Amino acid sequence: MQSLYLPVGLVLSFIVAWWLPEPGGQLKDLGLIPWMVVTIFLVNGYQTNLKELPKDRQFLYALGAAGIIALFIAPLIGLGVTQLLALPAGLALGILVKAAVPPTLSTCIVMTQLSHGYPLWALIITVVLNLVGVFTLPFMLGLTLDSQGSLEIDPLPLLQSLVLLVLLPFLAGLALRRLLSFNPGHAILRYLPSTCIIVTVWMALSSSHEIFQALELKVLWQIAVATWLIHFSLMLLAFIASRLLGLDPRARIAMLFTVSQKTLPVAISVLAALDLNVPIGEAILACVLFHFLMLFTDSLLEPRLRLAPISQ
Repeated sequence: MQSLYLPVGLVLSFIVAWWLPEPGGQLKDLGLIPWMVVTIFLVNGYQTNLKELPKDRQFLYALGAAGIIALFIAPLIGLGVTQLLALPAGLALGILVKAAVPPTLSTCIVMTQLSHGYPLWALIITVVLNLVGVFTLPFMLGLTLDSQGSLEIDPLPLLQSLVLLVLLPFLAGLALRRLLSFNPGHAILRYLPSTCIIVTVWMALSSSHEIFQALELKVLWQIAVATWLIHFSLMLLAFIASRLLGLDPRARIAMLFTVSQKTLPVAISVLAALDLNVPIGEAILACVLFHFLMLFTDSLLEPRLRLAPISQ
């Protein structure tokens, strides 16, 4: 049941956003997506055992490898994929931006936790790569977009967002674990992060319904192929790096999901900051569908990667 909950929920979010987009768009306009992220990290903090905190050089090596793959190699893979598929300008822009952004702020941690990997590894790698990614994005996009246009990203708002949406809720969850006796493995806590992801994707898809409903089959196929080529290439590189570093299976799970998943909010923010003569609507569509296909693919893959539970 739990293994099917996320993929089935994502399919339902896709269907509802297609046929009835107004409620999801209205909820997004009310600012509910940040609260979904806060809930996810609050639960993650409550379910995290600090005894799993990485304390050795191996984690630092893994963090360095994750940063190189996710922030520097991934944009180059995205460039190769867009050239290989000869994508039109709008779709190519969306894929290139999506490939260059840092890891997801929540879903890679949820996937790691569901697979019984090390969620604390995934959390720390995610936070560090999002902070570093603020400075790598302009450089890597300058290379891949081959444009003279300027891209300016202010790191302070992103840093503030990470503190408010990620670190503070996570620390609050850790504190609540010490104060409460509620079972961290309770069904409510097991399903709540996945539910938040499903609702977030539904709201994101609903808010882009006009472009979404004009989708052509050819365009969908191009985005799907680009998504899978980039996503599985990053997973393969993460797997190779984890084997070379001698990581144990639980650390390897954290590397696989963290390195291969890309954040949607940062991608949309970057597109809004760009001043290029290309169809931004197509680029946003590419980012949203890339995100949906990425999560749906990993939700199907996660049960196959799942390890034995970590004792609480």
